[in-house]
Amino acid sequence: MVFIKYKGVEPDRLATIDRSEFMDFKIFTALCSKAYRNINSSDYTLDEVLQVFKWYFTAYEHFYGYTHPFINVGNIERIILKMPVLESDVHGCIDVDADDYQHLIEAYFNTDFPHSDRNVNHFFSGDIRTLRYYEILYYF
Repeated sequence: MVFIKYKGVEPDRLATIDRSEFMDFKIFTALCSKAYRNINSSDYTLDEVLQVFKWYFTAYEHFYGYTHPFINVGNIERIILKMPVLESDVHGCIDVDADDYQHLIEAYFNTDFPHSDRNVNHFFSGDIRTLRYYEILYYF
């Protein structure tokens, strides 16, 4: 992964962060496995799903200097279902390989979102991923 600009966090803000709310990837893996079983169908394997999340959380931690907040099983399920496909008004549904997420995540963290906390839920909302996909096609 080509790395992204580092935003960091002010020392005063860092001191106020409750670490209990942040990600432990071993616990997340258990939650993600449960979510994957709950949905009972995905174009991605569990390993691919976990790899996409790992890339995202690594980029998030690099960008902010601390780990991503926990997300609940319901949101994990919703994200897993969205992962394999980008929706476009122009091109309909676009299949995306799990490996493509490295580039989508990099493009996302290099895009200015001044009013976003860059939670993974934001990345998987609306046209965020689709627009990053078009940016990648345009520039590469």
